[in-house]
Amino acid sequence: MALAAVIALGATGMAQTVGKDARVNLRAEGRSLAEVVDYLRDQTGVNLVLLPGEYGPVSVKLTDVPWRDALDVVAESVGCVVSERTGGILVVERPRPFSLETRGTDIAEVIELIAKVGGANIIVAPEVTGSLSVRLSNVPWRDALDVACKTLGFTVIEESRGILRVVDPVTLQAQMTTKSYQLRYIRPQSRFRPNIKSEFLMPMSAQQGQQSQQDVSKSFTVLEALRKALSGGGDLDYVQSQNVVIVRDTAQVHEEITQMIDRLDVEPAQVFVDVKFVSTLKGDFLDLGVDYGDGGPQIRVGGGQIPTTLPFGLDGGDWEDAISVSQLGHVGPVTDPANALGALTVPDTVFGVLSFTGVNATLKMLQRDTDSEVIQAPKIIALDGTEATIFVGETIRYAEAKTEQGQAGGLSLSLTEAQSSPVDIGFQLMIVPHVVPGTNTLTMEVIPKETSLSGTGQSALAPAGFDVFTIGAAGEEGSIALPRTRSSTIVTTMLLESGQTAMIGGLTTDVDTKTESRVPYLSAIPLIGELFKNEKAERNRRSLLVFLTPTVVHSSADTEKIVQGELLRRRSRLKDEYEALMTPQTKAAFEEARAQAEALDEDR
Repeated sequence: MALAAVIALGATGMAQTVGKDARVNLRAEGRSLAEVVDYLRDQTGVNLVLLPGEYGPVSVKLTDVPWRDALDVVAESVGCVVSERTGGILVVERPRPFSLETRGTDIAEVIELIAKVGGANIIVAPEVTGSLSVRLSNVPWRDALDVACKTLGFTVIEESRGILRVVDPVTLQAQMTTKSYQLRYIRPQSRFRPNIKSEFLMPMSAQQGQQSQQDVSKSFTVLEALRKALSGGGDLDYVQSQNVVIVRDTAQVHEEITQMIDRLDVEPAQVFVDVKFVSTLKGDFLDLGVDYGDGGPQIRVGGGQIPTTLPFGLDGGDWEDAISVSQLGHVGPVTDPANALGALTVPDTVFGVLSFTGVNATLKMLQRDTDSEVIQAPKIIALDGTEATIFVGETIRYAEAKTEQGQAGGLSLSLTEAQSSPVDIGFQLMIVPHVVPGTNTLTMEVIPKETSLSGTGQSALAPAGFDVFTIGAAGEEGSIALPRTRSSTIVTTMLLESGQTAMIGGLTTDVDTKTESRVPYLSAIPLIGELFKNEKAERNRRSLLVFLTPTVVHSSADTEKIVQGELLRRRSRLKDEYEALMTPQTKAAFEEARAQAEALDEDR
């Protein structure tokens, strides 16, 4: 919804309502004051009243100005003024012009002349005395009254029914009244604050989120500003549970406080932020040459195989014949040469050979490209000027090892949760939006942070992303898995229009790894030496991109529009996925089943 509305009276129609912070482009040629006042009332929603009277046509051309300034210019162009009454009512009227020239005239007489011209009900206190010289020409009577009274140190107080009192400010101290002011939107900061772990942020005090009733007066700066408006004997209290300010002071102070609260306690804008977080990983792998494995070329040499009978003799009546076992299972002297060990056949002698069976050379020419992309699309809405954060991921706890020496001198190993546990893995975004009043522009402090596990542990003990470490001494060894994390953080402040998309990037990490293996001496032979070399080159590029689209939300209608848009996009995405999954056969079966169900319903 645009904040810069356009009125081209007589040319184009009226624009939409844009709120109390509206800025307007006003082009009116010979239009009535009532039409312009009605338009500004519709744009702002304020109580704007045009008193009856004869007013000339309005002809002004204004570009991108606050509506309040535009109203003052329009009123002045036709000889009118804008006055603010109690309750925040703005009145456009043409005051009676007042001209007066006197010398040394009593202040009471001057006030009486002004009251007759303006037709006002004015009461003058007894302490209002003194004389002054006045020379005024064609000025509003109310301005003349205020200036004349201020000249002698008196003040004008507006009571109910439009009655004006001219009094000495000193006497107002004895006429203090007590009023309560209900604050609607402004309130002390919440005890709950978004927290993000980053070396770019100042640590928050533990007491910052535990403010007591006495500390609210210091942290809630609005109360301090209101106290500065109090008179010497005035008093101010704040009821935090009801968000009410109670003031006891003079009528003049109450009027100033009312104006301050009306100016400060306005409905804040909201900012809907659509975030797309893209993390890409591109890996290029090149393997070229002859790979001989981790051990390289191997040559094995074995000696000849020569059988021997030492320390035994075969079938010679030696001592071992008494314990030899025949093939029939009998233990005793060998009596049957055909069935006893004496029938063993002596193998032929095998001489040593030169064996190349351990050589395993593989010619490799391989190039592999791997691309991966992780996309997260969190959405968050925040009040103007208020921090907001969102975390998408998981929390992982891990242990640490402690070794203690016992009384007997031995070592004992124990595991406890690490002090820095747990570790948060995922994506976190913190934003602080600030909407420029009266515009569709906003400044936004943005801190996106992405953390992932980068360990290389592959055992059952170590989950993915953990590293395994061995601890302890000989005989008392143990293993422990600890996480290794990789994080990317961006801290920036940007100026955007509502609906404009900004990209945060530039976090690119390149890791180049090159491995070369070769066979000594043989790899140095020209041409043939290439058969004894192997080269591996690997490059991993990791990039981080964040896309943000903030939208300023001024009303419930804007919120409903955003929600409906998100539902339509989700419905369209589900429809595309459904169409991709449904084959012609599946669609036919689905339609047949639906027809049968409809037929059953009709029969019932």
